[in-house]
Order: sequence, then structure tokens, then C-alpha cells
Amino acid sequence: MLIKIDLRIASAYSKLEYLSQDYYGKRPMNRYDLVLLGFIAEKESSGYDIITTIKRRELDRWAKISTSTVYNRLLRLEKNECVVGRVERDGNRPERTIYVITEKGRSLLRKEVVKHLVGFNDDPRQLGFAFLFATKPLDLAKHLEKHVQELSEQIEAIEKMIREEPRPTLFPDGPFLNCMSRDHMSVELKYANAAIEILRDPEKSKKLNGWFFLNFGSREFSNGEELTSTAGL
Repeated sequence: MLIKIDLRIASAYSKLEYLSQDYYGKRPMNRYDLVLLGFIAEKESSGYDIITTIKRRELDRWAKISTSTVYNRLLRLEKNECVVGRVERDGNRPERTIYVITEKGRSLLRKEVVKHLVGFNDDPRQLGFAFLFATKPLDLAKHLEKHVQELSEQIEAIEKMIREEPRPTLFPDGPFLNCMSRDHMSVELKYANAAIEILRDPEKSKKLNGWFFLNFGSREFSNGEELTSTAGL
């Protein structure tokens, strides 16, 4: 049964892996590209702007991004036509390059958010939730609903294994790893359903115009308004 579950998860990931294959050929996008494209989609930004935003939003807790990585990735994104840079000068200040996301970049960003939320990968799913605003709400809701169904089936299968375990275990509630897997999936299921509720509600989804702060709610939106908590969405 465990083998079947692993194969099903791996199969789901392999179906999603193609989403970003056209980025660097055989080298798919990663969390750094997701973060850079997400910030630029929210607001045209320079490399310095992005580095400042990463620190202000405490993103380094989820994706360690060095200054050199930011600039190297921006050059790669521009080379692959995901962003376009324009040089600006403000008074006597040095020239800086402001990056704008392209349609190709927006498409890849949407696909990468989906991959983070429903794929089988090592990147934190929190980054997918943080960039919900960059997706097409109803399309993402459909992906998440399928993911919720798969999660529910996996949880049910694990609970069956726990109930049917004939040997005594050191963990009172059953085999330790099985219980941990079930609990992790249950938490993921909870937040996937919460995201679906927002994405399916026209009034709530239209407020997805900016980054979800991962630690303390949504406080910065591109229209200048401020909400003190994502619970208000």
C-alpha cells in the first residue's frame, strides 16, 4: 500500500513537472525564480528593490536568496524573455535596471505556483500560497480541488494501514511515520480548502492583489490599501 501511495504522488508530480521545462530546457524553475517573478508581477522592481523586499517580508526564512543570486537570476530571467529590463536614472543617483514581467513570465509564474501547491517537491508550499494573487483564481481552484481529493484518498489509505497494523508500536497512536504523514497531509488539506474558498468567492478573490505575508497576515497591496489580516479576505 505504501508503494502505491508513493507512486501516485510521484505520478502527480511528473504530470506537473512539464509545466516549467521550457524555461531552461531540462532545468526547471525553482523557488528563487518564483519569488523574483512574483515580486516583479506585483510591482516593477530593480534588483535592489527585490533584496529590500525580501528582508522586509522576512522571506529569507523560507527561501535563502543572496544578493548575487538575485542579480544572476534576473539576468537569466531576462535572457529567457520572462522579464524585460529598462535602465532608469533618478537625478544624480547611479543608473538602475527596472524589471517588468512579460506574458511568458506571467504564464510561467502561474504554473510554478500550481507546482508548489500541488506537486511533489522539496520547495515549501508556503511560497505557493504567498503568490496566490499571481494566478487565475478559478483555474487554480480546480487544481487544488483535485489535489484535495488526492490528499483525502491518501489520508484514508494511511489511516486504514494504521488501524490494521497487527504489531505493537512505540508510538501510542500507531506507527510513528504513518501518523506523521497523515498529520502533515491533514494540515495541507485544511489550508488547501481555505485557499479554494477564497479563490471561488468573487469578492474575496478580487482582493488577491498582493503578497500574503507568511508570518503575520497581508499588509502590503499594490493599490496602496492595507489589510491587517488575511482572515479579512
